[in-house]
Formats: sequence, structure tokens, C-alpha cells
Amino acid sequence: MSGRETVGDLATAVGAISRDLSVDVTMNQVGFLPGAQKTCVLAGEGSSAFAVIGLESGEAGYRGALQASRGDLGAFRVGDFSALQDPGTYYVQAGGSRSYPFRIGHDVYDPILQMMVRYFSLQRCGLSATGYLAPCHCDDGVRLDNGAHQDVTGGWHDASDLRKWVGATLYGMIGLARTLERLQPEWGTAILDELRWGNRYFLAMQEPAGYVMSHVGGDVAQHADSNRWTDNLVGEPGGQVATVAPLPGGSSAQVTVIGARDDSALLCRRVIQTEPLDRFGQHTFCIAEATMARLTRQSDPAYSARCLTAASRCLDWCIASGFAETAGEYGVAIGSAVALYRASGQSQFRDLAADSARRLAALQVKEAVDAALPVRGFYRTSATNPEPYRDIWHGCWQLIGLCELIEALPGDPDAPAWRDAVALYARDYLLTLSRRSAYAIVPFGLFAGHDPGGNRRVGAYWYRYFMPPRDWWVGINANLASAGVGLLKAARILQDARLSAIAQRQLDWILGANPFYASTVEDVGHNHPRQFVNSHEFRPPTPRLPGAVMNGLGGTVDDQPDRCDGSYHTAEYWTPMVAYTMWLMAELERTP
Repeated sequence: MSGRETVGDLATAVGAISRDLSVDVTMNQVGFLPGAQKTCVLAGEGSSAFAVIGLESGEAGYRGALQASRGDLGAFRVGDFSALQDPGTYYVQAGGSRSYPFRIGHDVYDPILQMMVRYFSLQRCGLSATGYLAPCHCDDGVRLDNGAHQDVTGGWHDASDLRKWVGATLYGMIGLARTLERLQPEWGTAILDELRWGNRYFLAMQEPAGYVMSHVGGDVAQHADSNRWTDNLVGEPGGQVATVAPLPGGSSAQVTVIGARDDSALLCRRVIQTEPLDRFGQHTFCIAEATMARLTRQSDPAYSARCLTAASRCLDWCIASGFAETAGEYGVAIGSAVALYRASGQSQFRDLAADSARRLAALQVKEAVDAALPVRGFYRTSATNPEPYRDIWHGCWQLIGLCELIEALPGDPDAPAWRDAVALYARDYLLTLSRRSAYAIVPFGLFAGHDPGGNRRVGAYWYRYFMPPRDWWVGINANLASAGVGLLKAARILQDARLSAIAQRQLDWILGANPFYASTVEDVGHNHPRQFVNSHEFRPPTPRLPGAVMNGLGGTVDDQPDRCDGSYHTAEYWTPMVAYTMWLMAELERTP
């Protein structure tokens, strides 16, 4: 249409769309890359016609049939319009139902990724010019073991809290760094600045022994006792006024006081939990620091060397302390050794990654567990625990780690065995079970010996898409997005486009292709679950933050989707969820 045509002309061009139409065609509310798998889902039985209509032209760019799909989550009709690749803005119409507008374009995820990078700047903790209530927590923190002050300012708040869980917020380093690597060079400065801000905290949390401490602002003597605002006054008993530090970009100042009254008792200031972080987190720290060393090698050699030394020291501590035990820990251990090998070129890290891959292979179930539905390729938890390994938020490192090992060492003599393991897990486990529902999401995990709810059975195992709703559970966004990252990597390694298509479906669910047509990314799409507001532990609570990724939809006892509006289970902002989602979008944008 020309610029002279009116809203009335547009209504005529698109057929005078009735305001009584149901907007219930569920799909990715942002859109798709031109070559991506493109699907829409509508509840109900049977098949029917649908059309993908250009918003401005009013013409159908694609016509097809919705195909019946009765699966685990109910009866639906699925339309595939992957053949439509022309950039533009469209909507889907099927009888009296339609979708919200969406885009097809090569940069369709760029605005969302920019918003997510901005999310981290809003979550900054410390003397920041961008944190949503900056400056804050300039007095972090006091050690739990001896009561001494230690400067661990910086980093990001996690979730909808003021806590700085190292194990969770480290994923921000990985998500930001992987986005930077996939989308260079135009994304360089903003992301690298954010990485350095976060890393100030992580480097400060490393102990002389090499390990990384657990958290600041978390639970100490009782729940939420450090999850609060502070007066920003830093001190030791009997001290003096120390510094007046100007705020970045402004004339106002933050006074740092030594000897403030609130510092006389251990629990009056935010406490550093000095115990070591779990092994998964130690390896994540190694990945983050080795990646930073590689990213800053040319621009800041001294900083790069500091990061590489931090990663090496932490890995040495891990090796001396037991290294890994579970399938997930072996997967992330592969990732940490590969990251150090890429940063340093030292063969000892290559050998350590290969050894971890052999240990992981010993946990893989290679025989089909059901002749009717030949599922295999998943992992037992450990050498002493035959229960299938599952994890909701650490991520799918049992697949990602192996793929990154193959990417780094494609000609290694063991590479064929690694590819076989990747194929078993990606094709015979994730792909096979994703076909059990119209939305093609991957499962949360398998269960041996008992039905956890839902009566979904494969041979001697049961499976669920969602965590069982017990005292503690969260939604599935990190599980879906991290599996999507692994599937994209596996698709490139195995040259299997089916895996890329299923990776796309994981992102689609997060961005609205679910039975509630609910996007779980703040300020992106429509019908968001009601925000979780933690006003009972601290005030003011965390505001709505654009670009935040919620924990994700949960499930009922019978493993059916559940919104749980306003609960932390589904609607809280956890760092792994945003980190893996941005990594998945960046991988999609750079996947041929």
C-alpha cells in the first residue's frame, strides 16, 4: 500500500477483519528467520485450511492445511508454512481464528536480544549508572567464616530478588558471551562492557585455593535474611571515612564509610557464603573465565591473562576435589576443559575433555527401552545412581559439552564416538519424545520405578514435560532453551535439519506457541503470566524489567500445562532462563 492510503483502506484490503475473531492461533509471537521451521497450532480436532496473510498487502503469502495432531498435551491442529521465506509482517488466519502479527526477517530476533542485554544492565548491582535502583549494595559484603569485610560489589541481581547467587548469575556470562561470539562484530562493545561488569563480582568471589564461593545476599541463618536493601555504607568497627567515589556519568557521589553502625553485627550487612559453590558452578566459572580470556586477548592482554589464570586455578581445584560425578557434571566439565583448551592451546585441557567424554559415555543408555517407541541415548545419573539424569535449569550440557568438544576437535580419533553419542541423545531421545505432542517440546526427563504423574510411559520408564508440582519446582524455559542450543549444534554436526526444526520449536513455546498463547519474555509478545512480585522480603520489589525471561510455564500433577500466574514457579526472572534463551536466538540467527 502507498503512504496515502488510510486505515479504512487497510481494513478493506485485508477483508474487513471482524473484531469478533478469536486470537487463538498459537505461534511464536516474534517471528521467524526466513529459512526456519515455521509452525502454528490451533486447538481442536480434524483438519482445516489456513492462510498466512501479509499485513500490508492483505494477500495470502501461503495457503495450507492444518493437520490433526493428537498427543500428550491434547488434540490440536498444526500448520507448517516453512516454505514462506519472504521478509515481511504477517498473521495467520484459520476460519474464525487468527494470530497476532509476526515477522519474517534475517534480523527478527535482534530487537529482543538488545532488550535482553539491556536487562542485564538493569539488574546491575553496585555503583552502577544503569541498575534499576542504583547505587545499591555498595557494602557487599561480610564473610560468614570470619566476619571480615571483603569487597564483592558488582555483578547482577538474580531472579526477582536482590540475591547474587554465583551458580545462577554465572549463566549470564555464558549467555552474553555466546551471543557476542555468534553476532560479532556489530554487538561487540555493549556486550563486552556488560561481561566485564558481571565478571568484577565473579573474580572477587574466587578464593586463594581456587574455588568460587557460593553467594552474597542469599540465605544465612534463615530464609531471605540477606535478601534486602542496605544503606551502602561499608565498614569495619573502629574505622574512618575512607573515600568519596563519584558516580559514573554524574556529579553526585557515593560516600564509603569505614566503621558504620550497621556493620557491628554479622547479619546487619549482606553476608558472603564462603562455602564452595557446587561442582557444576565451579565448571561454569571456568567456562566464563576462559571465554573472557579469549574475548579480551587482543584488546586487554593483562585482563585476559588474569581471567585465564582464574579459570586454570579453579579447574585445578575441581580436579583435586573430585571433578565430576553426574552426567550433567561430566557434560559441563567437558565444556570447561574445551574452553580452557581454546583459550590456552594447552594439550592437558584437550586430554581432560576427552577423558570426561569417555566417562560420560559410560553413563549413556544405548539400548532401546521400548520396542514400540525406541527411546535411547539418555544418561543415567551417575555410576552409582541408575536413575535417568534430569535437570531443570543448569542446562543440557550432556549434549552441549559433547558438541563443543567436536567443534573444537573434529579430527580427533575419538570424534566418531562423540558424534554417535550426540546422535543417540539428540535423535533417539530428544527428537523422538518431542514428537509426542503437537508443540514438539522436549521432556523435563525420564523417571525409573514410579509414575511421577501423568502416566506417560516408555517401556520401564515414565516421562514428564514439567517438574512435578511439589514444594519446590520451576518452569521449563531453561530446559527448553538449553536443549534447543544443543540441538542446533547437533544439527550442524550431524547435518540433520530435523534437529534444527525441533530447536526452533523450543523457542516458539517460550515466545507464545503454547496452549495459553503466553509469551514468557517481558515486553515481548502477548498474554504474559502475571509478574511475580517479591514484596514480602524487601521493598521496593523488583519492577517489571523488559527482556526478562520468566521461569516458564509449569505443569499440573497430571503433567498438563499450568500458568500459575504471579508465582515464582512460573513468573520469576531467573538468570539461566534469559541466558539460554538469548544464546538460542543467537545460534538460530547464525545457523545456515
